[in-house]
Amino acid sequence: MNSKFVAIISIITVVFFFVYLLLFSANNIYMHRELNSKIKQLEENISNTKNQINNIYTFEQVKNDTEGKLEKYVREQMNLQRANEDVYVVVYE
Repeated sequence: MNSKFVAIISIITVVFFFVYLLLFSANNIYMHRELNSKIKQLEENISNTKNQINNIYTFEQVKNDTEGKLEKYVREQMNLQRANEDVYVVVYE
């Protein structure tokens, strides 16, 4: 009778411990779900950025750019300037 009582108390203690870990601790299951969704979103952002980088000019295209198209694109999109010129950005509201 005494060993059954100890076994039941042990099982109940273990069950309560796991319930506490899953629902109430700092690393509960809800926190893991939220962190997993953030990880998935960041991995998607990484893959999208890699795709964008691959779609932009390659080094060979930059070396072989004789028409100045790349320079024009960079100067327009990133507001870069040459050493002897001023650039004015017009913002429409």
